[in-house]
This record gives sequence, structure tokens and C-alpha cells, in this order.
Amino acid sequence: MAKTTSNRPFTSPTSRRRFLQAGGVAVGTFAAGRDTLVHAESERATPPAQRAIVLFLQGGCSQLDTWDMKPEAPAEYRGEFDSIATATPGYRVCEHMPMLAARSQQFNVLRSVHHGTPSHEAAIHWVLTGYDYPGANTTTKNRNDKPSVGSFIAKVRGPSRPGLPAYFCVPDKGQLGDRVRYADSNFLGLAYSPFESGPVPVDATSPYRVPQPLVMFRDMPLTRFDERQGLLQQLDRFRREADASGMMTGMDQFRRTALDMINHPVTQAAVDLSQETPETRQRYGSNKFGQRALMARRLAEAGVPFTLVNLADNQDWDTHVDNFTSLKTRLLPLLDRAVATLLDELAERGLLDTTLVAVVSEFGRTPKINNNAGRDHWSDVFSVVLTGGGLKTGQVLGTSNARAEIPQDRPIHYNDVLATIYRQLGVATDRVFMDEGRPVPILYHGTPIPELI
Repeated sequence: MAKTTSNRPFTSPTSRRRFLQAGGVAVGTFAAGRDTLVHAESERATPPAQRAIVLFLQGGCSQLDTWDMKPEAPAEYRGEFDSIATATPGYRVCEHMPMLAARSQQFNVLRSVHHGTPSHEAAIHWVLTGYDYPGANTTTKNRNDKPSVGSFIAKVRGPSRPGLPAYFCVPDKGQLGDRVRYADSNFLGLAYSPFESGPVPVDATSPYRVPQPLVMFRDMPLTRFDERQGLLQQLDRFRREADASGMMTGMDQFRRTALDMINHPVTQAAVDLSQETPETRQRYGSNKFGQRALMARRLAEAGVPFTLVNLADNQDWDTHVDNFTSLKTRLLPLLDRAVATLLDELAERGLLDTTLVAVVSEFGRTPKINNNAGRDHWSDVFSVVLTGGGLKTGQVLGTSNARAEIPQDRPIHYNDVLATIYRQLGVATDRVFMDEGRPVPILYHGTPIPELI
């Protein structure tokens, strides 16, 4: 069994004050605040990547039926799909990903990734933060135990343009049907929570509706709006004076940022899919995956440093039942077109060299097919795709054993993937921030993957 490394020394539960729950769209990433940096390695002023897009296949994508096929394995392992040749000599992928197969020289496939938990909740937290969260669940441990990657990047990098968030989630920051929210800022504060795009069209013709918090004051005269703000400030004064935790300061910054964005042309333009031609929207695919990928391209083009795209609703990729039907009819064709088009458009617009793109899942699926023609949870080995942002491309790193059960050659811990992303964005993973007197590094362990940099 491949050895995994736990972050447990930094993950024991603590009783910390939770932030006020703000309804609607979460807006943040602007307040500089007091930098609690204790130590950091030298960071480059101009890193290779100016921005990152992480496409998250929440639920757990099967490695055997996509990037790590085993045509020589027994039938109960190899599954129903045939493999096809790619542009990379000797490397084959699933027949239902022909567009990506033709573009394999544009990205890297890591086939020996692993971490330490097959639980959805703990694995999602690990993938989005780099930290294990023992006992994570949908009721008592359903919010971040450590800040997310996007929040750390928002804290260190900040926004690239006035009026534009440093961190976006498309369509929102929730997972498991919004029963957990592990893409948030935790002790960094509300200022580094993600801006949520809100629902994105599920076809290529419907308009994008600006989230309600951005339009709720559209018809209100500015004088009346200012009067309401003044009253709100008076009502908040007592709580602010009584609260020494800094929470109200975070809320004030959160509110100011939200107000700045209500009619800010930069943010409004970044999320306005109506500015795309019908042909472009169709090119990505007339479905939720395609339109969310297009939104990610628009945000990257606008200059958002970190965008997390949920290419799933609830647990689309959690294929315990009818794995092959789901992948063939609902998931892989949509993913194939959306990701291939995103890479093409980023390259065509001169953005791919400075935009890191990752396709990740919280874990893989069991090598052996279950009695429901499905595959179950498997974290011992799975696959990740990385490209752009100054990375070398066209590589297939690592192998699993003959039945895709464990890494066989070149094991890659998932934190090494995160360390690579941070490095390309110019964020030192040894930066340390203080959480209630305890030092918390951006990444507890993990080393950039040398073959990619």
C-alpha cells in the first residue's frame, strides 16, 4: 500500500468563533488587514502564473475510465470502455475523451496521485485546503478547518484590478449539495472569502442572471441607499465596540467590498456571458459544464487570480451505481468538450502560458467494479491534470499497478500538486499565519513537482 502523510498535528479541532452568516453572494478578497506573516521563503515579484483555474470534479472521478485505463486487467477491473491513442506517443485514454486525446501535448497527466482518506468530506477539505480534517461531516464539521487555497492566494496576491475579486467560485463555494463549504477563508477572515458567481446557465442560449445581491439596490436612489447605510452603521456600532475579535472589522470590509461591486463595471463585465457570441457559447457546449468553463475563461481574462469551478452539482461524479452509463452519456463528453475548448481559447487569447489550469477530484474510484455496475471511493491512487502557468507540458507522470490500486512508479502526494500550484503563482508555502496564537503554514507539507517546472 502506498504511504500517505497526514497533516494531523495541525488539524485537531478547536473552539473558535464562527463568522456571521452572510446571505447571498459571498464577496471578499480585498482587505489587506494585519498580515500575520511569521516567515516566508523569497517570493518572486513576477511568478510564471498570473492566475489559476481549478476545475473540480466533485464526487470522485474514476481513474480507470479516464486517464489510467487498464485494458489488460480482468473484466471486473478494466470496465466497459475502449481506449484510444493520444497525441502523446504510447499513451491512451478513454474513448469518450477524443478532443482531449488530440490535445494531450498541451497538458500533463499525473497518474499516481494519492492522499489519506476515502471520505467525501475529509477528502474534499484536503483537496481544497491541503489539510486533512479527521471526522469531517455534513453536520458538525461542515465548514473549513483551515483556509482554502483560493483564500490563501487572495490573502497573499490580492486583487489584480480595482473592483475585481481575487477569488471566485463558480457557481458557489459549497460541495455535497451545499452541505459542506470547504472553499472558504476560515481564520483569514471574510475579506478573503470567495465571490460566488451564482447560477450559471445550463445551456448556450439562456442569459446569465447577475446574483441578486448585486442587483437588489439597482432601482434605489443613491441618497436613500446612503441613508440606509448610515442607519446600519449606527445599529452595528454597539456590536463593533463590544466585539474585540476583529469579526466586525471583517464584516465592515466585506460590506464595503460588496457595495463597491454592486455596480462596478469590471465585475459586471467579467461575469456577463451575453458579451460572448452564440458561436463561442456553443463551442463550449450547451450544458452546465461548458458554460461554467466559459465563465472561468472570462474571469481569467478579466484578471481574477484564482477561480474554483465546480464541474458538478452535488455528487455528479460519485458513480456508485451505473458508472459506465453515467460517464458515457452525462459526464465525459461534456467534460471533454468543456476542458478542450477552455485550453484552446486560453491559448488562442495568449493566456495559457500565464494561466495554470488543474482538473482535480477529491479521490478516484475503486479498481474493482461493484455489484451495481459502479465504482466506490478510492484515495490510494487517482489522476490529476495540470497545465499552463509556465509548466512544461506533454508529460504523463507516474504509474499505478496493473489494476490501478496503488502507485507503482513515481508516487505523487496530492499536496505536491498544491505546492506546484502555489509555486507557479508565486506564493511561498512556508508562509505562516497565526490562528488564535497557533502558527499555521499555507501548506504543512508538499514539494513542487520538479518534472513540471
